Amino acid sequence: MKLSYLGSFRERHKNELQSDELDKRLLELSALFELSQLLNSSLNLKSILDNILLIPMGRMMLSRGIGLLKKENDQFKIVNVKGVSKDWLDKTVEIRNFPDEPLLVSEFESDFKWVGFFKELQIELLLPLLFQDENKGIIGFSRKLNAQPFTIDEIDFLSSLSNIAAQAIENALMFEQLKKLNRSLDQKIQELNTLFEIGKELNQIFDEPGILKQLSFSLMGQMLVNQFFIVLRKKSEWQLAFNKGSLFPQAACKKVLSFCDQLSSLKEPLMVHDESDYSGLKKLKIQLVVPMDIKGKVEGFIFLGPRMDQKPYDQLQLEFISTLANIAMISIENSRLIQETIEKERLEEELNIARSIQDRLLPSGIPAVTDYDIHGLNIPSKQVGGDYFDIIRLNEEEIIFTIADVSGKGTPAALLMSNLQAGLHTLCDEHYTLAQITSKLNQLIFRNTSVEHFITFFILKLNCPTGKFEYVNAGHNPPYILHPDQSITELLTGGLILGVMQNVSYEMGYGQFNRGDLLLMFTDGVTECMDPDQNDFSEQRVIEFLKTHGNKLSSKAFNELLVERLDQFAGGFPQMDDITLLTVKRL
Repeated sequence: MKLSYLGSFRERHKNELQSDELDKRLLELSALFELSQLLNSSLNLKSILDNILLIPMGRMMLSRGIGLLKKENDQFKIVNVKGVSKDWLDKTVEIRNFPDEPLLVSEFESDFKWVGFFKELQIELLLPLLFQDENKGIIGFSRKLNAQPFTIDEIDFLSSLSNIAAQAIENALMFEQLKKLNRSLDQKIQELNTLFEIGKELNQIFDEPGILKQLSFSLMGQMLVNQFFIVLRKKSEWQLAFNKGSLFPQAACKKVLSFCDQLSSLKEPLMVHDESDYSGLKKLKIQLVVPMDIKGKVEGFIFLGPRMDQKPYDQLQLEFISTLANIAMISIENSRLIQETIEKERLEEELNIARSIQDRLLPSGIPAVTDYDIHGLNIPSKQVGGDYFDIIRLNEEEIIFTIADVSGKGTPAALLMSNLQAGLHTLCDEHYTLAQITSKLNQLIFRNTSVEHFITFFILKLNCPTGKFEYVNAGHNPPYILHPDQSITELLTGGLILGVMQNVSYEMGYGQFNRGDLLLMFTDGVTECMDPDQNDFSEQRVIEFLKTHGNKLSSKAFNELLVERLDQFAGGFPQMDDITLLTVKRL
């Protein structure tokens, strides 16, 4: 905040500079230059602070001087005093809203507590130490011994001196900080070299037990501790992963698991004391708890007993073991990721095999049949399912359409579908009815799979010239026939799904496929397609779509538009099942 009291002070003392005053100003500038050289020639903070106070006190006959440096939260620490009791050194005072210009305490009208503090010390003139527009501290002086007030020239001189001093103080503070860093650097170098070697060893091990064993060697060799155990979080539960020494048997280690959730907020090693919140750990003879952190989350702990030399853990050891614990945690996480990657690659290879099997089982092309428009498609989901459709030409007049859905995913489903396809093609070459074919397929699937695997199956044989057909529905979604008058026939007749029971008999259904009729066969990936709110597309929407577009579009256009509508309905929500359509339209 900019105060006006100094401006009025200047107005009361404002005079025209005469030639002799110009000479005086030149001398002051020369003095400031020499003082700047003096202050900036030293990086010793005490020497700089002494000169800042002593030079003005000697030059202007001042009895008291005080220097403060800003710490944080408007706290200023007294770092130097002259003519004031040394009992004030290192004390702090809160100074808020200090102006960025010199301040005469006697003329400063304010109820700030710090004003009274300086009055108590008989300090009359305060000057901010400004560096890059930031207040780094304050210097203050008493009245002159001759009781004369400060002149404008003197205040200007001291103000310039304070600005020069601020730069020198900043340099000295930075130099002190560098010295501290250099002193600790040598101590850290050996520690870093050791951690580097240990980290290199850990990163060459790709299994968790091996990493924990190497970690135990490091703890014993570097920390001189042979009584400890390690707890890791696995699948959201804390588990004992490693223990060393007779002091911590498994029963004692497992008692500690109940503390782990409470300890998971730790950011640094915890020394366990009788009076701490974790005194229960002290009773178990645990002296030190070290969190194992990765990505800001605690995923493990090292619980340590006393050192072999019975000495307490010091700060450097705490820093060392904390870093070591985090390095070990990263190595453990990397080993997990490597194992997951290997497992993922194995699953992807399995899915590729299953997808390859499935692709080879689907028809390579759609046969051309006079007066009929036929189209089928399969849209795979992210997982390999067991959807299957086929078109089998028996002779010039008869053709079989079939669609099926094998339960399960991946290679088992693909292999089961392969069995179905091979059995179907073999049986179609024989003179069996559709009911007999379905029954024999049921026996084949029942013998070659477990009870949790089954197949929904639909088969239809069409006489193309006459349009007569027969069919069997073994638990599959009922296909729909849309007639030109918008009426719909569901093909329901059949029996039980394949593979659940043996010796099952199936009933055949019959019908007439007239000109203008459209037959839609589909798997449950269509009706069970989900939107982001997990609502099914449902049979009702399939029927509504069929009535709206079935008489207007070709089979291919119909199928592609239906898939587009399913994509719109899903709204980007991932689907877990294939979408398979087989559409036949008599022209």
